[in-house]
Amino acid sequence: MTDNASITERRVQAVPLEEKVGQLFVAGFDGTEPTDDIEQLVSSHHLGGVIYFSRNIDSPGQVASLSDHLQTIAHDAGQPPLLIATDQEGGVVSRFDWGAQLPSQMALGATRDPDTLRTAGETVGEELASLGISMNFAPVLDVNNNPENPVIGVRSFGDDPDLVGELGAALASGFQSAGVAACGKHFPGHGDTETDSHRSLPVVPHDRDRLEAVEFVPFRRAIDAGIDALMTTHIAFPAITGDETLPATLSEDVLTGILREEFGFDGLLVSDCLEMNAISETVGTAEGAVQALNAGCDIVLVSHSPERQRDAIERVVAAVESGEIPESRIDSAFERVQRYKRQQFGDGRTGSGDWQAAVEQSRTVARELARESVTVVRDRTETVPFDTSEPIHFVGFAGSAQSDAEDDRYDPADLLASLAQHDVEVHFHQIVDPAGYDHPFDGGEQVAVATYHARSNPEQERVVSEIADAGTELAVVSVRDPYDLAAFPDVSTYLTSYGYSPAMLDALADVLLGRTEGSGTLPVTIPGVE
Repeated sequence: MTDNASITERRVQAVPLEEKVGQLFVAGFDGTEPTDDIEQLVSSHHLGGVIYFSRNIDSPGQVASLSDHLQTIAHDAGQPPLLIATDQEGGVVSRFDWGAQLPSQMALGATRDPDTLRTAGETVGEELASLGISMNFAPVLDVNNNPENPVIGVRSFGDDPDLVGELGAALASGFQSAGVAACGKHFPGHGDTETDSHRSLPVVPHDRDRLEAVEFVPFRRAIDAGIDALMTTHIAFPAITGDETLPATLSEDVLTGILREEFGFDGLLVSDCLEMNAISETVGTAEGAVQALNAGCDIVLVSHSPERQRDAIERVVAAVESGEIPESRIDSAFERVQRYKRQQFGDGRTGSGDWQAAVEQSRTVARELARESVTVVRDRTETVPFDTSEPIHFVGFAGSAQSDAEDDRYDPADLLASLAQHDVEVHFHQIVDPAGYDHPFDGGEQVAVATYHARSNPEQERVVSEIADAGTELAVVSVRDPYDLAAFPDVSTYLTSYGYSPAMLDALADVLLGRTEGSGTLPVTIPGVE
């Protein structure tokens, strides 16, 4: 479908300005078919790429058809192939819930197994490539050393910079070995914030020495390992910029001074979405595009609004024409994007492989990693495994996404289904309103309680404490993040699964019922818990 001539190397000065600028934008759209707006952006604004979210995804055949349709639109408009990207991190950020869904990165951190992660990245990459996807906005290279972080948490491999770097580089190399670009995020680091940049502008106040020792370490490791792309973050780093109101995405000191000149990174530099409040509610999306490109970004991401997408492209064109952005900066970004597209599509290929074969491989490796990652943090009373000849009571709290970045799929009944696959009697107690719940236990019952972000829900803490005080054989399981243990540090038996992907819940059930051991090693420190 792709004509090689459309991406052959051309003298950049011969390319019209509007085409060069359009190629630097990646946009999102609603629905499982191309909208009129996205078609117009491709055909008349020379759009360089698209991003898929869950809203665009129904089935493997539909996604492959969507990718092919979009590439046909670009081809018929005489444009280079589109970069098609998604966020398939694993765990709570998994746009495809029927396919390549690895456990969360923190679960992968609990395995400390870079070799299997490399294999996992390759299998996921093969699956994405078979659907026409050429870039994965993963791995997350943030060091999650703040338990109160509302947006990273289990999306990070852990709080050890060296471990995050080693595992991130391994996963990225796996994606890239399958022909899918890895894009590590979020530079310089989103791991030590208590604010979600989707909603406002966080500030990281650490000095340069601290940033070098912690936040920068995984990014340096990924760059040394040859990662294709990095994504910026909308966080202020005044130790670098001298400004508590300037997001890193818009800072030439951060992107050009540190990433390009100090770290020697020559891959694609992608902005996080410019419709996030840290940009859209401060400088604005269109002005943010101008400043991000001036700062050193090669690709700017505008994920949602067609009007903002058009305005941003047109604003950048006007900024180049007025001299606000040097055309040499646009030329540099355009050449880097085209170099990547020649690498990806130079043989005319925009999708390949057998999805069914790829997904079976990725599911196999996901199950292997899940079994390695379930962590029995403590079991002082040897409660686990439960006696499967006796009834087991499962208490599950409702939970919802903690950030706009996540896919809201948690249902405590999913763990019930994993337990019920085995020959065991299970009684389900689902709690929608913890404040109104009084437990029915008299003592001696086997009880598993699955908590979900209990540290911010005192009523979950109350319920767990009362069930423990009733003399039950209690195992508390965090299906969200391991920091829940800080809400009840005296509980005798505590496990964590770092997420609720299907493979993860099956592995958790296996540990509770004695089918396998929980061999994961906690990759973070829980404050106040020994």
